[in-house]
Order: sequence, then C-alpha cells, then structure tokens
Amino acid sequence: MRRTDRRRGLLVAGLAVLVVGAASLSPAAGVTPATPGTPGKAVRAPASAAAPLRLTEHQVSATTLQTMKDTYADSSVHTIVNSVNHHLHPDSSSDCAQESTAEPLDPAVSGDDAFCWDEGDATTQYWSPQGMTSSGDADADGVWGTDRVLVSGWGSANQQDHFGRMALINDTDGSADKYGYRWVLPVIPTDGGNDFGIFGSHMGGMVWWGDKLLVTGSLDGDAHHNAIYVFSTKYIYQANTDADWVGHRGDQVSAHGYQYFWPAIGSYSVPASCTSADRSADRQPCFDALSMDRSVSPFTLVANEWVSTGSTGTASRIWRYALNSADAAMPITTDSSGHADPIDIYDTDIVGIQGTLDRTENGEKVIYTADSVGSPATHGIPWRIPLPAAGEQTAAHATTSTGGSATAQHEWAQHSEGMTFMADQDRLWSQTEWAADVNGVWPTTNPIRQRLVFSLPTTALRSSLT
Repeated sequence: MRRTDRRRGLLVAGLAVLVVGAASLSPAAGVTPATPGTPGKAVRAPASAAAPLRLTEHQVSATTLQTMKDTYADSSVHTIVNSVNHHLHPDSSSDCAQESTAEPLDPAVSGDDAFCWDEGDATTQYWSPQGMTSSGDADADGVWGTDRVLVSGWGSANQQDHFGRMALINDTDGSADKYGYRWVLPVIPTDGGNDFGIFGSHMGGMVWWGDKLLVTGSLDGDAHHNAIYVFSTKYIYQANTDADWVGHRGDQVSAHGYQYFWPAIGSYSVPASCTSADRSADRQPCFDALSMDRSVSPFTLVANEWVSTGSTGTASRIWRYALNSADAAMPITTDSSGHADPIDIYDTDIVGIQGTLDRTENGEKVIYTADSVGSPATHGIPWRIPLPAAGEQTAAHATTSTGGSATAQHEWAQHSEGMTFMADQDRLWSQTEWAADVNGVWPTTNPIRQRLVFSLPTTALRSSLT
C-alpha cells in the first residue's frame, strides 16, 4: 500500500464538502442473488422528491485557475492517450483466460470486443473499477480532437486514504496506441491553486460533456461527498516526480506516482448529507452513477442512486438535470441564483444500478441498466426500463429483462459498473469490477480475475431485452 499525503480535508474555497455514506467498494461474501421478479412499470416520483436533489453551483475562482496555469506544466488528453504505458488485452487472448467467464451471456459479446487489464490492474486489491465515460459523451462524432477515448474511473479500496484515479484509454482506429491506457490522478486545488490534494471519491459516476468531465464524489468517511465535481480538459498538468505523495513542495510536483494530474474547477452540492443505509421514502439520495442522454433537447445529465441487492420496499430513483451548451463555463444549467432543479425523477423497483444507458426509442424514453448482483461468480440481471411520458404518472410499458420477459434473467456481465455510449457507432461500453477470491472475499491473496472492459451494439441489447 502506498503512503499518501493526508491533506484530503484541504479544499479550495467554494467546492462542496459533505461527509456522507455511499455504496461500499468491497464485495460482500454470502449475498444471495436477487430473486427473479416482476418490477412492473416505472412511476414518476412526487413533487416533494425534487427538493433534496436541488444542486448549488460552486466555481473555482479565475485567479486560482490562472495560478495553476502559471505553476504547473500543461498537458492534454491527446498527450496522455498517445503516450500510454499500459495495455488492454483482447479477451480472446491467453492473457484473459479467467476474465472471459465474467462476460455477458445474452446478448453475447464477441471476444474481440472484450478486454482485460494489465496484470497489476487485473488483480490489485487497492483499486476497483467504477464509473465510465467516453469521447462519445463529449462530442457527437465520438472523438475528442483526433482521438477516440474511453475513461475508466477507479476508486481506492482497503486503504486508509480513499481517493480516485482514471484510466484514459486510446480507442482510436489506426493508432499505434489503440487499447493502450495511462493513469491520471484527479485532485482538488488548494492554497489558491499553489497546491493540491487527493479527491476523495469512489468514482462511481462519470460523464464527459464538451471539455468538462463530471464526477460524483461519494465514499464512506471522506471529504468529497454526495456532490458532482467538475474537471476541464483545459486544466490537465504533468508532475515532475514519481514520488508517492500528492501536491506541490518546493520545486517538486507529485501525483501519487502518476505522471499526470487533473484538478477540479468546480462542483455542485445538494442540500444535505446522505447515508446508503437510509431506506425512508423521503431520504436524501446518494449520488452513484451518471450518464448522458443525447436523445432529448437540451441534452441531460442522468443520475441514479444505488440500492443494494436484497433490499425490499425501497425504490431506486433515477433523475436528470439539463445540460448547458458545451462551451459554457460550467456544464449544468442553473438559474440566476446558481441552483439546478431536477427535470424528472422516476421511481423504479430495480436494485443494484451502477450504470445506465439513456435513449429514446419509438418516441418513448427508455433506460438500459443492470442489477450487478453482489454474489461470487453470479451474472447480473439486465433491464430495459420504459419511463413515463411527459405529463404521465406511470410508464406505458413494463420493465423487461432478457428475452423480453418481466422475470429477471441472470444474463448480464458479472459485477458490472458504469456504462457509456458511442452514438456514432451505436455501441454501449461497460466494465466489471471484481477481483475477489472464490468466496467473494476481498481483500485476498488469491484473487480471481473478473475485470473486463467490453462493448456491444445497442441493437443487440434492445433485441435481447424486448
């Protein structure tokens, strides 16, 4: 375990700080798989559900941003994904012999469309894959500049200092670095931009829109909680030492051993803290996954909470916010007071949601997601959730699973996490999380390799679930 700088409580003025609970990163042994059921139709939540989800915008000052520009060595997404030092390996290769069992069963994924991580990342007990986004969110043509990029967020686990990191993956056709990746450390600027500290987040939700990267901040007992943090591709910097501390000391700039770091430029907070143990109807939801819906105007940011498999009588809520134009200073649309209210809030009976794909199909809003199911060697349950139309309280159609059935089928990937959509290719990307032992125990000295990055056509997903 690396030693890290213990300044996570030092925050730039104005960034949201809420200490709350969130979903645990560590697999739990002995959890019973979800019983097949009939979740029925999604319903619109009551108007009172909106107040706890109001966002308040906080921006890092222009002075702080300029200080960072003056202090640190500039870098870029293009530089990072074209100077990779790790590689994903095709699932059809011998490098991924164990991981193939974690692939979705229906719809099936081609061995050329699934990948495992380099050895250390495939088995590390100190990091866990969580949220996912891509240049498909950032721009309609699926590329950022000349690069097609996937971003995989990982949260720390089994460490005293909890924080996040991001793998920037080159997915550019024809590139010598395709399927290579390099780690980047998200950080919080401090001391007016003269210093920075770790970002306490499990990286559960990520969306890249224009030059802005939105990331949820939530992990039990840390500083950056139940908020959405904003990073910009205009402010990415290079460290000048590979030391294991984080920050700026004298003429040295260190990012926990990583070569690149990415400071936040702002955040959005909610009115109160939350706890994942709260099951009351009027509870404060904890942010988990984020996704982007390009099938509406304006585009929207879609958020959801995580409700554990085995929970009964607790609806999983999904809600959305309007997004600004891509060139705006901050990505979420706010009123003159700096507040953003949710546009829609939906109650569903789906548990274990850790990523979504949001679309309009035949004029109906639908969400694809999965119950990731926290049991060893257990495939998840894929779902297609039709949503209520404008002005309607209840969806016109029921939620369905594999084969168009309302009865849950365990056909999805094992222990899946975030999702992202490449609209120009009409493909969904997702990733899986676990590297526990045969009993689902973590940390372990005998991990089973189950971590995959995979893609499939959305036509196959729709066909399977309808």
